[in-house]
Amino acid sequence: MALLLMVGGCAGGSSARNASGATDLLTESDVSPDQKRALLRLELAGGYFSKGQNLVALDEVKQAIALNPNSADALSLRGLIYTRMGEADFAEDSFKRALAIAPSAAAIQHNYGVFLCQQGRSSDAEKMFTKALAVPGYSERVKTLTTLGLCQRKAGAFAEGRKSLLRAYEIDPANPLVGFNLALTMAESGEWLRAQFYVGRIHAAGIRTPESLWLAIKAEQRLGDSTAMAQLGAQLRAQFPISPQAQWYERKAFDE
Repeated sequence: MALLLMVGGCAGGSSARNASGATDLLTESDVSPDQKRALLRLELAGGYFSKGQNLVALDEVKQAIALNPNSADALSLRGLIYTRMGEADFAEDSFKRALAIAPSAAAIQHNYGVFLCQQGRSSDAEKMFTKALAVPGYSERVKTLTTLGLCQRKAGAFAEGRKSLLRAYEIDPANPLVGFNLALTMAESGEWLRAQFYVGRIHAAGIRTPESLWLAIKAEQRLGDSTAMAQLGAQLRAQFPISPQAQWYERKAFDE
């Protein structure tokens, strides 16, 4: 279970202003042929991006932007693609342009925050995540809180990272990524009983990875329960026999 920062989806949009300036719902007739073609290109770009085909995704999203230069979603996706390709300057320009068009788009704020965290700009990243969390009705709060917590921990702010992860856990206690990272924070501070609890919840839900089993084994070893440790060790060897964690277990290398 990798400690990954999570990117968001599209900002979306469902309203426009009419001649009097009032907000109205978008309908089929409000969308121009170019905008429809841009949406198709954007959908294709997203599909290629999810498959790791970065150059093809970039070409598709460029075509989407050419058709609709005001598509904040397309610009945000271009930022994600450039981020993956290691083109930091192009990525940041894309995110800034997207937010200039849609300054309150929480999904774009989240994605820009991920980029900033990856660049080591943790303070700026935290501000962007906080803005996303402040958007009314934002439905991906768990994802953003989790990513904020991981970013804070990456920057050495372990207490703040724990608080963010606990907030995420309060909203979604069944989320395995949140639970695993909370277990890690407890283990790092020597709170092995709490680490055992959080990783145990993941396993009770039927989710097991080499990382989660190894953390559970270390918890039982620290707590002195050799029977539970042996049971978990047997699961690790049976399910993930060639994993580094299985090798560590064989060597009793509990500090790994």
